Amino acid sequence: MKRGKFVVVDGLDGVGKGVFLEAFVDEAVKEGKLVFDVDLFEQKNGRLPSSSEVIGTYDVVKTSEPTYSGIGKIIREEYTKKESSYSARIVAEAFALGRRILYEELLLPVLKAGVDVYQSRSFSTSIVFQPQQSATEGSSFSVAEILSIPGNKFCLEHPMDFLVVPTLNNVAEVVSRFENRDKKDNCKYENLEFQLKVKPYYESEEFKQLFISLGVKVVYLDAGVSVEYSQQQAREFYKQNLK
Repeated sequence: MKRGKFVVVDGLDGVGKGVFLEAFVDEAVKEGKLVFDVDLFEQKNGRLPSSSEVIGTYDVVKTSEPTYSGIGKIIREEYTKKESSYSARIVAEAFALGRRILYEELLLPVLKAGVDVYQSRSFSTSIVFQPQQSATEGSSFSVAEILSIPGNKFCLEHPMDFLVVPTLNNVAEVVSRFENRDKKDNCKYENLEFQLKVKPYYESEEFKQLFISLGVKVVYLDAGVSVEYSQQQAREFYKQNLK
């Protein structure tokens, strides 16, 4: 059986990752594909779905990191809050553990069964956010160190097929976006100073080449024009790569 396609959308907080993911989902639905929303399932049931609940019925799963159950829920509710004092290393290790659980319990089995995966964030976030978090703590935490964490090392052996990175020139705009959205995470990373510092990481040649070396197709899309333009680019990407 042909392996499913694994697409990760990653970038600045508030850049509009959800717009691209929802556009992918909309295009899949138009084709008659059945989409399983893992985030909604977790929020309703307090657990990850088993692969058997997906395989044989659904064509696509939509997921997020961190997850909305298990350690992912703890990360969302404790580790990344503005008032939390967890170090970058502890946060990175928590993400890596949750990531491996997600991969082993759900993503790898469904991909093997031919189901496509559309996901918000992956280890691509950890290698951007945690070095910067560590720097603000006055210490150093390299990309190599982050990728050597067992959970990340495992996931590195099973990279995504496509990494879609929405970009925009005005970082202040993303801050305005997450201040005005209904979703309020109280996340320590959602501030202009932090986002300004991580923006060059996402756009660096080093970041891009790391994924290219893994066989990942890296695609940068402009999220700074309008929601409609973002949706248009997402539809074009879908038709070229996921249809």
